[in-house]
Amino acid sequence: MKIIVISGSAHADGASTYLADRFVAGAHVAGQQVDRYNVVDHQTNFVMVAENEDPIPQDDDCAQLLTKVTQADLVVLVTPVYYYAMSSLLKTVVDRFYDINTTLKGMDKQIMMLATAYDPDEHVFDSMKINYRQLANYLGWHDTGTVWDHGALTHPAIDRYGQQAYDLGAQLKD
Repeated sequence: MKIIVISGSAHADGASTYLADRFVAGAHVAGQQVDRYNVVDHQTNFVMVAENEDPIPQDDDCAQLLTKVTQADLVVLVTPVYYYAMSSLLKTVVDRFYDINTTLKGMDKQIMMLATAYDPDEHVFDSMKINYRQLANYLGWHDTGTVWDHGALTHPAIDRYGQQAYDLGAQLKD
């Protein structure tokens, strides 16, 4: 199974990176091939659309990522929550899916979401959960798991969420 983990956090050692690391560790134990893409390490321009609704090509690193997304069996989105939504870094990448929208829609892919929030209230993810489901449904991809770590870094339970991320990776079969 080919897996692309797309991390959209500006914090190199933050809770989102921790969840991504734990997921990758589990996936490696399961013998899976994992490629990581940290958005903050790449130039990713906003999606631009012409009057006829065709995407306008951008001179950035996103074409490389989009190739990896089309080749992957599983796309894992990793993000902190900012104002009840995924980070703008990750949202910019998801918006760039439009560049190859007709290719991505209906591909037999799996998708996962790993998200963290400083806020201890579990409802901090309500709108993100709706957006994630809508994205998966729109693309026709299969939701194969999520981790919603509320109160990240403010409680000892982060290891519980790290274990959930690890278990998601470890249970993957070809």
